Formats: sequence, C-alpha cells, structure tokens
Amino acid sequence: MNTPVSSGKASVQRPRNLDDLEAMPAALNPTRRHSAGTKEKHMKYVKMLGLLALAATALFAFAASASATTLTSPKGTQYTGTLHAVTEGHAILHDTSGLGITIQCNGTVHGTVTAGGAGITPEFHFTQPPNTGLNWSNCTDNWHVTTLKTGTLQIHNIAGSENGTVTSLGAEVTTKQSTTGLHCIYSTAAAGTDVGTLTSSTVTGGESTLDIAATITRTGGSSGFFCGSAGTWTGNYKVTTPATGYVDA
Repeated sequence: MNTPVSSGKASVQRPRNLDDLEAMPAALNPTRRHSAGTKEKHMKYVKMLGLLALAATALFAFAASASATTLTSPKGTQYTGTLHAVTEGHAILHDTSGLGITIQCNGTVHGTVTAGGAGITPEFHFTQPPNTGLNWSNCTDNWHVTTLKTGTLQIHNIAGSENGTVTSLGAEVTTKQSTTGLHCIYSTAAAGTDVGTLTSSTVTGGESTLDIAATITRTGGSSGFFCGSAGTWTGNYKVTTPATGYVDA
C-alpha cells in the first residue's frame, strides 16, 4: 500500500516498495521517465546509424560505377594491346607570347593500352625505349620538336557516350628553332592535364580518333617573353590500331 502524503494542495502517494514504484504513472516516477528517455535516444541513434550506412553504400556504388571505364574493340570486347595513331594533316603548337609563333608537325602516338574496369582507369603507356612513342617530324619553319618525357595517358568515359576524355600525366616536350636558337619547354601536370577526346568509332563511322585540344604550361626554355606562359596543342590523330575503338562505362 502507498502512504498518502499531504502536499498542502493534493494528496500524493509515497511508494513503499518496488511494486508500488513500478505501478506509479511515468509522470510521477523518475525511474520510468529516465528509462523511457534513454530508450527513445537509443532508437534515434539506431535510425541515424542506419541512414549513414545506407548513404555510405550508395556513395560507394556511385564511385564504383563512375570509375568503371573500359576501352573495347570490337565493340563490347575489352581491348588491351597496341594502340597506334598518326596525325591527319599536322599537329599544331602555338605559343602564348603574342609573337605569333606557330609550329606544325606530323606526329605519331604508339604504345600499349592496359586493362580498365570497375575502379581501374585504362592507361596508355608509350612504347619503349623512352620517348619514342610520342614522335614529331617534318616540322615547319626550321622548328624541331622533341619529346623529353612521354608520361602516360589515361582515358575516362564521358557520360552518355562511347567517347572518353584523354588525360596526360607527366609529359614534357621541347621546341627549338635552328635558325634563332629559340626554345621552349612545355609540360603536363603530374596529377594530369586534360588534352582532348578519344572519339569512338560510333561517331566517326570508322577508326576512332584522338582529337587534341589542350593548353600546356611552359616550364622551361627561353623566357616567357618569347615562349609565353603556355602553349596550345591541337590536332587530330587517326587511330589505325585497333581498327575500331569505343570507351564504355
């Protein structure tokens, strides 16, 4: 039995044992109020952890799908092996000094494509010995272009297409004019510089193409007055090996 206690305004039952305490309404029982509050907080934490786990799963799934790029030839069949491309017309180098220096050369790209897929980016490794896989020839106006470092190329699928963004990592070329001695060195970033697009056979109707349109930072050579702060590289390289090419997501 509970013993009534006078509060001056109303009679409050004082619990005499655990059974009386348990039987009291939650509003008058501090033990039950604490237990209910703890249980409510626990449920909130459980819900929060569940939402975080769901968000993490979705993020990892998105990252995996976003990085899944594969070069295929024929279409749908993963391609690894030789890639050879030659310029259609000239590859063109412009300086940004304002002097109007324009260098036009024939060029070739030759090397090996590595496998791509989920979480792996297809890479193009230039042929060895070093620096022979990115070649320049028959340059105009007594200019000579030499590859000092080929670096590597990476290919990333462009969403909604079978084309890919081509990124150059760690390449370095020098240009030198034999009549004036003027020379400039240009480099792509070690972390990567986007240099153009691998346009698929779906678009071209035949061989895929490396369509170059890039701004390359000047990193050495003559002063910026003669070479500018960067050079632009444009040109179209027809891929002759493999016969067709597609960049699948």
